[in-house]
Parts: sequence; structure tokens; C-alpha cells
Amino acid sequence: MSTAQEIKLLTLLNVSAVKRPRDLDKPGGHRGSPSLISKSKTPSLVIEQEQETESLPQENGEGSSKKKRKVIFGGEVGPSGSTYGKKGSNSKGKGKSTVVDNSNIKINGSKAVMEESSSNGDIVNEDVIEEGEESGNEGENSNPANNDLFNVHFGATPPILTKEAITLDEEHKWKASRISLKGFGRAVELSASTSSISEEQPKTRITPSIVTSLKASSSTNPLLSTSLSHLGSYKDFYLHSLDGEADGSESQILGEQKEAMRQAAMVHSLNHVLKTRRRIIRNNEKLAHAASSDNPTSIPEPPRDQSFTRPKILLLLPFRSLALHYIKTHLLPLAPAGTQIENQKIFLNSFSLPEDEQDPLLSETTSKDFPIDHLINFRGNSDDNFRFGIKFTRKAWRLVMPPANEEKLLDCDILISSPLGFKMASEKEDSTDLLSSIEILIADGLDTMAMQNWDHVQFIFNNMNKIPKSPHGCDFSRVKPWYLESQAQYLRQTILLTRYDTPESRALFNRHCHNLQGKVRLEKSDYNGVLDRVRPGVRQIFERIDLETPKSSSGNAAVEEIDNRLEWFTKKTIPALLRSAISRQNTLIIVPSYFDFVRLNNYLRKNDVIGYSAISEYSSNSEISKARTLFFKGKKPFLILTERLHFYKRYKIRGAKTIVFYSLPEHSQFYSEFLITPFLPSKNHNQNQIENEIEIDEAEISSRVLFSKFDSLKLERIVGTQNAKRLLNSGESRFEFI
Repeated sequence: MSTAQEIKLLTLLNVSAVKRPRDLDKPGGHRGSPSLISKSKTPSLVIEQEQETESLPQENGEGSSKKKRKVIFGGEVGPSGSTYGKKGSNSKGKGKSTVVDNSNIKINGSKAVMEESSSNGDIVNEDVIEEGEESGNEGENSNPANNDLFNVHFGATPPILTKEAITLDEEHKWKASRISLKGFGRAVELSASTSSISEEQPKTRITPSIVTSLKASSSTNPLLSTSLSHLGSYKDFYLHSLDGEADGSESQILGEQKEAMRQAAMVHSLNHVLKTRRRIIRNNEKLAHAASSDNPTSIPEPPRDQSFTRPKILLLLPFRSLALHYIKTHLLPLAPAGTQIENQKIFLNSFSLPEDEQDPLLSETTSKDFPIDHLINFRGNSDDNFRFGIKFTRKAWRLVMPPANEEKLLDCDILISSPLGFKMASEKEDSTDLLSSIEILIADGLDTMAMQNWDHVQFIFNNMNKIPKSPHGCDFSRVKPWYLESQAQYLRQTILLTRYDTPESRALFNRHCHNLQGKVRLEKSDYNGVLDRVRPGVRQIFERIDLETPKSSSGNAAVEEIDNRLEWFTKKTIPALLRSAISRQNTLIIVPSYFDFVRLNNYLRKNDVIGYSAISEYSSNSEISKARTLFFKGKKPFLILTERLHFYKRYKIRGAKTIVFYSLPEHSQFYSEFLITPFLPSKNHNQNQIENEIEIDEAEISSRVLFSKFDSLKLERIVGTQNAKRLLNSGESRFEFI
């Protein structure tokens, strides 16, 4: 039997599977897609039929014509707030796709048009295209599919993936330009393109089912359409200091900017998954029709439309509570009416607090004792060890919950994980193949992840888009060439969200974001600082670390700065504290990291310079209580604690009159919180106790801060942008604020 006859026979078997559909829910990212070269087993194929409702693919390259299966494990019909079964609900999404650049949705006949009221009150209407235009060979410029940036950017031969652009990235020769990012402010845009960027870029189209769901969800965030237009460019984004979060402003309760970006990220991710699945299904259909014809020469080459594994989206989050917020608030409302949400009850029970447990941060009495950022971070289930996935089929969305292993998660389209959860599971499975085909990476809460363990975050980024160890049933004849050539990192879109800008987060953006489409970093240069929150009269001394003779000229200035700081603190700061009768007792020392905490603690123990107690995030409750009591009663003149301990506990350390910052805290609000603590009344007090408490004189309270040129980002958030420039560039090294 000739090869052409074998191919035809296999394809006819695939077509017959449409009449007798099999169970398609079997492991393997691409095992169901028809192959023109694989003979190891008979692949299955289901041809997508034209229906009124928007059909979702079943496997990578499969659709299901089966009746709705009986759902076990607590399945529910429709997401929370679904219009399914209600009068006036509309689940029809046939006809045409639409560009979502706007916030208000208007369904007009077979067209789904997004509308937005502009600043002058005009209505802006965007173009619509037929769904059929999304199919075809994305590599041909004449094809109408190139009107959609999704098909251009993630096609088999992306035009931006050139040797010249890759060389510029490897040599770090990106062109930088300052822009105004609509809805978010000033930004820096980096481009690796060797030529000028075309003004008429194709736009990312949104599928009709998502448009209908957006209308049903009645989203009122005015920045949603703007955020969608930004993410639809498939550029990398590093967004920080949104909604006044960098300085702990109360405006972050509204969170319009961050919530708009979160919702847009979910719409963008879902749209990306549905388009990927639909393209594979339609290519399967083309192959089946071509193979069933009488002319063997009509069989085309296998389309390059697949990847190593099925998961395309990774959502990296610090806590279960934030994962619950993303899924429940922003993703599930996008499900078309009548969609079966499988394992929804298990998910809600796993990521919410137990029914018999009350969240102390939700009570009015307790919530008043904590600042806003602490309430936002730790309300709900703050467990940081989780990993699960979401699989989209034609009629159901399946939440693949723990104890899901890698084999089960390989069937999912979206992965949601914490850094710790992914790192532990990867070490246990000895595999990071789940990351091999990620095309959109969303990391929200990088500031919190830095307080957990930054090594876990770096582990994930270091293993992104690597060649998998195992094939996992992959059909290599249909894998896109840039996957096989280890060039997926140059197309992956990365979205980084953090409360404030840090060198670690910026390093991720600079070292691991290689998207040749471009990348945008938000730039905030008008910080007011938090000095106005400090009580007037408190003396604040800032000392710049300037050692006259550097230890070496090897260029490792940042590494040497760690030793320079310890030397400065032990040889200049501590002797200065001991010379004063006030600062030689009741002195609180805040150390930013546990690494610096250990170094300082070892030095003080070895040299026996001062009497002190030391507590960190690893100290037990009894150790913390004992150290605080000894310090408050004056039995220990010095108390050393870490910024990370304050982040998790927010203890109000009483008895301190001199506050020393070994280094500036990352969170600017921490600086003002420590300087306000000496003036706070007792926690358990009544009116008589308040009257009997001795009023503290502002002149008795002082602070001393060590900073260097490497602390510029932290410094401007605390003292303000203008003051930071003066402190860093002045010829003097000692500054005082009162």
C-alpha cells in the first residue's frame, strides 16, 4: 500500500469518527489532532459544524458533537450571575467577530460592535470581520487573516521574527522612546525592530461569545476598553504604582486601573485560547476534506498550527484569595450562557475560607488596626501553595483541581499557580514541561512574591519556553517552526503587575521579556513621598553611603554595596548611636531582608557591641512576644526586626524612640508607620488610661536612614522625586528633615 493510500485510509477513519464520536477526554496536549505522518495510532477527529451557539474546542484540534455529559464532582450550570434561562438572554454569537477597543457593547443584527464614549462624547465604532477570515494559512500576506494581529504574531512565520531583531535583542540594543500610555500615564516603550513601526498595525479581534458575555456582565470600568487595546497589541507590559498603591494611598480601594487591567487580561487570555483552538479545529477539517477527496495530490502539507503542549496561558499569583478573585470575578462571567462549569464548588471551597471560619480582617473592629494594603493582601484565604488548571471544551469549562499532576494539567488551556506551588510540584515531578508552550504570562503581585521567596519566581522565568523533556503525544509535523527552534520566548507576551517598582521586578522585565513585538514599562516620576505623614517635629536624618576607596574596580558595585553597608553601619552608625544618651536605648533597627538580618546578627553576636533582641519572620510567636516585652520594659536597649516580619504581622512596636533603617523599606508606607508608632495609644485602653498616659515630645523621637545610589527607587517613594534627586546628586552625604 502506498503512502498516499495509507494517509487516505487514516483520514477516512477520522471522518467516520464524526458519526460515532468517542470519548475525547483523554490525556495528551495534541493527541487528538490528525497527523499526516504519524502511524502509531489512529487519531480522532470531529468536524466542527455551523451552529448558532459559539462552539468551544474539546482537545487540541478536536471538537465534540456528543450530548452534554453528566457532570460529577459538583458541576454547576453557568457562572455566577449568568443570564442563562432568563428572559432576554442571548447566547448567539454567530456571524462575525469584533474588535474590542471600547467599553459599551451594542449587538446589531449579526454584528457585535463595541462602542465607547470618547472624551468629547462621540461614539467610536470599530471594524468587524467574518469569523471565516480567521482560518487559512497565516503566513500569506494576501490572506484576510492578517487583519487579526493574533494570526500575524502567532502564525507559522511571524514577520517580526527575523535574525536582525534577534541579534539586537541578544546585544541588548533595544530602541527606547517615551510615550503616553492612554489611561495609565507616562511610559517607556522599547522596540527591537530595525525599521520604523507601521502606524497601521492589525488589531486583535474578540470572538462574539466573549462580546456577548461582556455585555451580560455589565462591566462599568471605563478603563476596560483601553486596557484591552493595550494588551491586544501583544506587547510586554510592566505596570506598577497603579491607583496610588506605591505610597499606600487610600485611592487603591477603588483600584480602577488595576481591576481594569485584570479584567482585560482575562478577556485577552480567553480570546487567545479560543482562537488557538478554533484555528486547529478548522485546519483539521480542511485536512479531513482534502484527504477524503478522490485526488491524492490535493492533500496539503500539514499546517503549522500547534505547539509542544496544550497550556498557553500562565497566571502567576501569590495567594489563593487573588486566584479566587481572578476566576470568580473576571473569568467565569465570560462563560457563554448555558456553559457547564465543572468542579466549581470544589474550587470555591478550596480557595475560600471554611464556612465555620470567620475572617478577622473582615470585622470592623480588627480592620481598623491594619492599613489598607494589608487588608487587601490578606483578606480571605492567604495560602501561598496552590496549582490548578482550566480546560475549555465546547459545552463546559472544567476546573482541574488538586491533586492534579502534570499529566492532567497538560490537558488544560490555562494554568494558575503560585510560585511556591509550581516550584514544589516541578521538583517532585522533575519536569517543567508545562511551561514549554506558554504564549501569555501574567504575573500579578510581584511585590508580594518578593516578600515570599523571589527564587521561586526566578525559577519559573528561567524555565519558560524550554524544549520539553517528553513529547507528551505531540504531533511534531504540525508544531510551529519557532517552537522547534527555541524561539518562542521572542513571541511570548508577558504582563507584570506590581504595587511598586523594584530592581528585582525590573530585572525580570529586562532579562526575561524578549518579545520582539515590543515592551512597555510604566514610568512614574512624580512621587510626593510620605514625609508629610510623619508627625511634625520628628528629626529625620538621611545618610548616603559613600566609601572613599572601593574594594575593587571589577564592576560588581551592587555586590560590593552589601559589604559597604554593613561596614558603614558597624563602624559609623552604631558608634554614633552609642554616643547619645537618648539613642543608646529604646532604639529600633529595621533590616530589609533576611540575608542582611543574618549578617548583622552574626556580627553583633560575635563582637558583643550592644545588648539587643532580634526577631524575624522565622521567629516563633513566643520569641516575638518575649523580645517585644524586653524591649518595651527597657531590659534590651536595641531591637532588630525584618521588614518581612512587619509585612506579614504589622506589629506596632512600642517603646521605640529612635528608629534606624539599615536600608530603606520597599514599601514606602512602612517608613511612616514606624515613625507614627511611638505616638499611638495603648491597644487596650480606656479614656482614663489615655488621660494618664505621658504625652511623648516630638523632639524625643528621631530616625536615621542609610541609603545609597542603588536605593533610588525606594528613596523617591519615601522622600519624593525632587528630594531624591537632591539627596543622590548633592555633594553632601548627610541630610536632615524636621
